[in-house]
Amino acid sequence: MIIKGVEYTKEKLASMVDYAILDPNTQEHQIKEACAIARQYKFKGVHPNPYWVPLVAQELEGTGIETGLVVSFPFGANPTSFKVNEAKELVKMLNKRPGCIDMVTNIGRLKDKDYDLYTKDIAEVVKVGHDAGIEVKAILEVAMLTDDEVRAACECAVKAGVDFVKCSTGRGGNPSIKHVKIMRETVPPEVGVKFSGYGGYNPAQLTIMAIAAGANRLGTRRAPMIIDELEAYYKDLVIE
Repeated sequence: MIIKGVEYTKEKLASMVDYAILDPNTQEHQIKEACAIARQYKFKGVHPNPYWVPLVAQELEGTGIETGLVVSFPFGANPTSFKVNEAKELVKMLNKRPGCIDMVTNIGRLKDKDYDLYTKDIAEVVKVGHDAGIEVKAILEVAMLTDDEVRAACECAVKAGVDFVKCSTGRGGNPSIKHVKIMRETVPPEVGVKFSGYGGYNPAQLTIMAIAAGANRLGTRRAPMIIDELEAYYKDLVIE
């Protein structure tokens, strides 16, 4: 599959995927199965709820696959001090193994136009991540925002030093491809865009559209199915 001159092999696509396993009723055997699948496909990371971080990090040890640390998931409405402490505790659980932080931003304060607090909230967690040598993504919940608010959120996140802006937790509504385009146009090239919160549309086709719109990281619980479908039916697709 070639999109705008870039070839996306099965291996390249898998390396862009954060495999999510975030249902509250997830059991230990499901975590271990998810990690085995991630090892098989060589996904970028596995993102569990915080309780399961030590097990995921253990299961992935030596593979280079990241353990995702979800901070203030899924609402982002915790005080900054809570988010910072949660991030620090999760980093400790990694025990210097590969990881990343995906934090939910304070959506209400953004909509209140309290941009200083919104930016500081992100920056404090970014500092924890970068001090530990890991990337930090800011989850914006774009489906809850106007287009201008999406731009403002991206600008604040960039000012706070994030490595990626991310669409959604999947709990606050589903993003559109329009949102991906706005995010990509707003953040500088060195800041990535993560498409997540797929919704009900065909996920393989949505993946193609998101990449064409500028996403360079993908987050989904349907990762294996998406990779297999793209390999089976879209391998020869070319989008100029």
